[in-house]
Amino acid sequence: MRYLNYIGVALGVAVSLMSPVRAQNVVIGNITLIDGTGAEPVPHAWVAVTGDRITGVGTGVPPKAQVNIDGAGRFLLPGLIDTHVHIGGGRLRPGEEGGGGMAARRQRAEQSLHGYLYSGVTTVYDSGNMPEFIFPLRDDTRSGAVLSPRLLATGGVVTVPGGYGSGPGATLIGGPEDLPSLKAYLDLAPDMVKILLDPQGRRGIPEAPIFTASLLADVVNLIHARGIRATVHIPAEAEARLAIEAGVDALAHLPARTAMSEDFAVYAADRKIPIATTLTVFSNIARVADTPEMFDSPLYRAVMPPDQRERQKTTERARYIESGMSSFFSRMLPGMQQRMMILHEAGVPLALGTDRSFGPTVHEELRLIVEAGVPPVEALKMAAVHAALYLGLSEDLGTVEVGKYADLILLRDDPTSDIRNSTSVDWVMSGGKIVDRTALDLPVNTIIP
Repeated sequence: MRYLNYIGVALGVAVSLMSPVRAQNVVIGNITLIDGTGAEPVPHAWVAVTGDRITGVGTGVPPKAQVNIDGAGRFLLPGLIDTHVHIGGGRLRPGEEGGGGMAARRQRAEQSLHGYLYSGVTTVYDSGNMPEFIFPLRDDTRSGAVLSPRLLATGGVVTVPGGYGSGPGATLIGGPEDLPSLKAYLDLAPDMVKILLDPQGRRGIPEAPIFTASLLADVVNLIHARGIRATVHIPAEAEARLAIEAGVDALAHLPARTAMSEDFAVYAADRKIPIATTLTVFSNIARVADTPEMFDSPLYRAVMPPDQRERQKTTERARYIESGMSSFFSRMLPGMQQRMMILHEAGVPLALGTDRSFGPTVHEELRLIVEAGVPPVEALKMAAVHAALYLGLSEDLGTVEVGKYADLILLRDDPTSDIRNSTSVDWVMSGGKIVDRTALDLPVNTIIP
């Protein structure tokens, strides 16, 4: 990664010692701390970082350090986490490559990752992509060859022959005789496995086969035997219950396709099953029909190349309208928000997920969560503690506390008073180092207004 060597006026903070900001002995002081747990903000706080970890948290006068960063008037949070993304480039529609082939695909993916960092997102989980595309990209992010948030990846999904998502890249399991294929896929070391359990059969789409309960349990047990977590795409409560009974660790969506009972909310809460919120995928597709200018907001303009924004406003918009998806999702969104509130009030650990490919959508997801009735500080918890729980990374991520990775963001404005302030990112720290946002391959840095 490229990081800032010096912090100064460009970041809007004062530095008491003009020495390089190395990943050691740094104290960020005079901040209001929003620690990611859902607790109320703590004024006059400080956070100490040594190496890539947080080594101290307190209030009042901070300890001395090699570098003291004065965050006066600003708000420090754990880096945001998106538990459901699909990095662009693995699959492109005809005409989308711009003549560059695989090089264009890779550039698009790296720009998307840069856009997440710029937006204050320090961890993303790619919830389904072409294995030969996403795993090499993941490995390059971990070696430092590619500047990126922490990238976790599923690779291809797991489903049944002829089932939903059974196209290229998928691992198909029709019976016990196919389990060796699952073992071969697990040898690729996915960070989490995504199973598809969707019978389809709505809006003119033919019904599709799904896993039996016994075969699904066999699949989950084999995944767990490798020490890997499993999440499941489900459309409704019936499939969600089937997946939970099979022992899955998380659900990739809220139950959306049919009515959801309050009993299910209690059932999921009792089992502490994290569920990704994924409201934005519905909102984006619904809103773009009437307000394509949504992609002209400052943050979208900063991180999305003009041709991609134009494609969303024209080609993709037309596809969503003509297919009926925009009107269908517009009708579904209020019900999704209502179900999310039922789950939240029951105590289900909801985790922020967007099911999109762009950093700004994380802030749209926060807005939709708050719009549904969740207090901002609890919405931020969904992007922190609950998101880390979803990914099985609670020991390392999700809160500002001693021992966690120093993945932090500093905001200029208070997101607990207005969740829209989550976009006011001053700087981003990843693994104890402040990212040089001016070095990111993004329109904000490469295109003259």
